[in-house]
Amino acid sequence: MFKSYLNKPNLSRGLRNNNPGNLVKTSIAWHGKVPHSQNKDTRFEQFIELRYGIRAKMRDVINDIFKGKNTVTKLINEFAPAFENNTVAYIANVANALGILPTAVITTISEEFLIDLCKAISKVENGSQMDGFITDQDYFDAIAILGKTQIPVVDSKKKIR
Repeated sequence: MFKSYLNKPNLSRGLRNNNPGNLVKTSIAWHGKVPHSQNKDTRFEQFIELRYGIRAKMRDVINDIFKGKNTVTKLINEFAPAFENNTVAYIANVANALGILPTAVITTISEEFLIDLCKAISKVENGSQMDGFITDQDYFDAIAILGKTQIPVVDSKKKIR
């Protein structure tokens, strides 16, 4: 059985939406997406299970990298604009979690890197409340349904030592 925290009170918004990346509502037909007509959140997507929300974040990150947002700085500026986030701190937290410079060019993404990136984003979006609610298995479950994709490793010369 897969996890769902859908509409559970007292959890962070990302958890209660099964959307730990806090993807904003769009017309994208994400797998496992709760139809907007049934979505109880006014701004963010909801998913029927946690793995689908994690999968959507993974797919979103991969698509952004393929579009040229190929550094942590570019990704986070796209995903979490400064007008509503402390983007400088967000970028620093994600880059530090990955052990890379914010400007390191992402040329390839291993499954491990993709999971670590999405974990870091989820941690910023949900704070420490996600600890214990989202496990490594949840990320593996999302990878299992991600679908065949050219998963783009970070330039090793740019790693923080």
